[in-house]
Amino acid sequence: MALPDADPVILRCLSTNSLLTCASAARRHGLWLVHDPEHVHVLRPDGHFRSDRAVVHRGSWVPAPAGSRIASLADVVLHASQCLPELEALVVVESAIQQGLSLEFLRAQLTGPRNAAARKVLGLVDKGADSLIETLARELMRRAGLHVEPQVYVPGVGWMDTIVQRCVDVELDGHTHEDPESRRKDYARDARAQALGFGTVRFSYADVVHQPEQMVARVQAVVERRLALGDLPTY
Repeated sequence: MALPDADPVILRCLSTNSLLTCASAARRHGLWLVHDPEHVHVLRPDGHFRSDRAVVHRGSWVPAPAGSRIASLADVVLHASQCLPELEALVVVESAIQQGLSLEFLRAQLTGPRNAAARKVLGLVDKGADSLIETLARELMRRAGLHVEPQVYVPGVGWMDTIVQRCVDVELDGHTHEDPESRRKDYARDARAQALGFGTVRFSYADVVHQPEQMVARVQAVVERRLALGDLPTY
């Protein structure tokens, strides 16, 4: 008998002998997720499960712990790479790699022509993103034709989230930047970057996730103004 506060999704997995996976299990493994899924994603290797409210995954590479109703981290990430839109899948994959999951392991599982799209996702993986908005912003700017260097250490300033066109420091602010002390440090840091010749611009989660086109257009405008000044900074 289930407890009154039992998770109904987990109960559904129990009743159907399935495991929660892909976007439905990402947060349970501490992975980044851009959007919560419209339908529940479940792993049922035998395929004997049908529902218009579920996405059923059949492949499994690493077994879940005994008694768990959540698919293993590896299965969740591999399913996401096969299933989710490209940028959303990339966010999941990069956060898993931050946890120590091997990119080489993922590549080794995604062989054959059916996994071409998933392998493309793995090919977009880059270093050092600390949050999903860093991953998204980097790829959105690259798709707009901008040269983007993620996580660059600049003496006198520190680590920059992204340097665009070798002249603009684009910073992506999460919730940790909302308090007054963090804001004070951000402004002081931006002043040091500007003193070295960088243009600076900051974006929030809402800017990147909900207004991506406006975000990219703003970066392009700042880059154009900075390039017009000449004498790019060295770092």
